[in-house]
Formats: sequence, C-alpha cells, structure tokens
Amino acid sequence: MIDIGIVHYRIINENEIEAIWYTSRLDQKIVCNGIAKGDTTNGFAERYVVTYFNPDGAERSTFDLEIEKNGAIYDLFWSQNEEVIIVGVGLETSDGLSAGWRQSK
Repeated sequence: MIDIGIVHYRIINENEIEAIWYTSRLDQKIVCNGIAKGDTTNGFAERYVVTYFNPDGAERSTFDLEIEKNGAIYDLFWSQNEEVIIVGVGLETSDGLSAGWRQSK
C-alpha cells in the first residue's frame, strides 16, 4: 500500500507549529497530532524539526521539514539523515497550511 496522507499546520507562536495529520497506513481512522519547532516569524516557509505522535500519544517519527513557498503553492519536504523521505504540496487556508503528501520513493 502506498503511504499517502494529509496534514494541517497552524502557527501557535514564533517558534512552534501545531500539526494534525492522518496517513493511510494507520490501522484506525484517527487524526493524530504533531509539533514543529523553528522560526515562524516570516510565516510557514522555513525549515523545522517536526515530531509526529501516534493516536495513543507515543512518538511516531521525527523529520527535518522544509517548506518552500512558490506563489500560492507550498512545496514540502520531510527528510531523515539528509535524505528526502516524503514530499507534499499545500495551500494556505484561513487558519493555517493544509498539505497532501506521499512517500518520495
């Protein structure tokens, strides 16, 4: 099964972004949480360290996240050990940034 998902980010302060996300690989249809840390003073386009949590609150995975703004579209790249693992595209909404994603390989 291809791992596809959706994430919605919301800036909560100048150093953190709250995430809610879902992946097709989860056993349950439950929305999970995450937190990204980095400089949000210029909006979403930046580099972050993001940690995602399972439905039970246990840490699932941590990535380096790069968000690039290209006009109205955002390109997202999740990396581990300097290798891009996941790619996504997103749109800014009235309360954050929503993006779809898939594994890069």
